[in-house]
Amino acid sequence: MAGLAALLFAPATSNAGVVNGVQKADGLTINLGVVPASAVKRAHPQMHGGTADRSIHNMHLVAAIFDASGTRVTNATVVAHIYEQGGREWNVPLRPMTVNGALTYGGYTTFPRDSDYRIGIIVQRAVPKRRHPVTVHFTWAHD
Repeated sequence: MAGLAALLFAPATSNAGVVNGVQKADGLTINLGVVPASAVKRAHPQMHGGTADRSIHNMHLVAAIFDASGTRVTNATVVAHIYEQGGREWNVPLRPMTVNGALTYGGYTTFPRDSDYRIGIIVQRAVPKRRHPVTVHFTWAHD
């Protein structure tokens, strides 16, 4: 697991180029990372059900979420809403995953082309129950 933690929280590479990878909204701080799925799949082939193939377009999204006190949020439903230039959009459920005892949310997706993407992270907390989810947006360049 230490190798996966290093991979997920390593400095950005060309494929992990989230612009401004930390966003804050409504008392939450959300960190987003995007890494090649093949690197995660090698260490943990069954994580999130695995990926369909080894395409360079398959990526693993990981979000670490903290409340205003700096405590990790461990009781949320998290979805990534991805917008591709040109109008295509889709949702990726981010499932809880524990790396070195720290809970994050992650999931695989395919970015079909080398392009800029807008990734919205939508967080619906179970406690305290909020009527509206918290949403932040990131820009990511797939190259």
